[in-house]
Amino acid sequence: MKTNTHMMIVKKILLFLFFLPLACLAQQKKGKLFEIQFDLSGFSNGSKFELSSFQNDSQSYSGVLTDGKCTIKGTLQEPTLYILTAKPNLRTVIWIEPARMKILGDSLNFSNIEVLNSRSQAEAIPINKQLDPMWKKAAALDKEIEVETDSVKQTELRIASDHYYWSIRQLRIDNIFNKKPSYPLMQELYFLRTSLTRDSLQLAYGRFPENIKDSRTGRFLKEFIQAKELRKGDLAPSFIAQDLNNNDLKLVDFRGKIVVLDFWAAWCVPCRQSNKKLPMLYAKYKKLGLEIISFNLDTNKEIWKKAAVEDNIFWINVGDQQALHSKTAITYRVQGLPKVYIIDRNGIILETGGSGVDLERVLKENLAPSL
Repeated sequence: MKTNTHMMIVKKILLFLFFLPLACLAQQKKGKLFEIQFDLSGFSNGSKFELSSFQNDSQSYSGVLTDGKCTIKGTLQEPTLYILTAKPNLRTVIWIEPARMKILGDSLNFSNIEVLNSRSQAEAIPINKQLDPMWKKAAALDKEIEVETDSVKQTELRIASDHYYWSIRQLRIDNIFNKKPSYPLMQELYFLRTSLTRDSLQLAYGRFPENIKDSRTGRFLKEFIQAKELRKGDLAPSFIAQDLNNNDLKLVDFRGKIVVLDFWAAWCVPCRQSNKKLPMLYAKYKKLGLEIISFNLDTNKEIWKKAAVEDNIFWINVGDQQALHSKTAITYRVQGLPKVYIIDRNGIILETGGSGVDLERVLKENLAPSL
């Protein structure tokens, strides 16, 4: 009897030890709890506060002010940059993290609200105080350029503006290399990733501790650094993506055709202008072996669908709603939009570029030399 009881206890312990890692993993995937209590003046009962993340796969949250109080609860994997909105015209950016936080302030100075018990927000404040006056000065220069009618003065203002933006960029880079590593600085490195050489980017990334490297932004940057530079003559990396009807598409299925792989988004004005030129090229060269694959990088499927209808995209149109975090965008080193790759019948890259790439010339050379 004692032996049976002993065996039952051992089995229970073994089962507990077996399922413990799974339970921990499930808890890790689920995230950790956070809570925000709002103490803001200048808002009436019924005022709605919304939190939306820069990372499209992070959940959005909202709360309504009742009797002068509002509480928002949720889960987070890590400190995350969120956009906080209240009323149609009040908007600011804050760092929230798995903790019990409190937001203080008023509607008249909403952009400078205080977030208590958010370490990342505290780390971001001195950076913002340093940069905010410079951003305002740059914006003022841009407005002067818009209203200036004298071409000589406008050129002088543009030179001054370019120099000012360069100074801002250099200051941000200096912060990344010289200040104590933090989640906000990892986010800064993400924003500036295309302004640094691969070696400089890798050096800056190496300054961060492992927990920040393992953040979503940190993992993205690691993939971005490791991604191969694609040049003319390279084999175009294969990928699988879905169209608006959730049908899978594989690039390899288009061997034997000349493929224009066009990365675009609804918010990208040059992309939308380029989209309007593609129907003519598609009609002209389709029978000769042309296929266009428009790869959308919007985070909202409805916005993507609306833009596709407006631009009359009737050729292959795929996306993954991951913006520049898209695995395919990372693999193809998409650093800005539009980004175009022209791929030959054997899957070799013929040409790559932005809005200035001469599609007509490359298509004539490879599809219809006699034209």
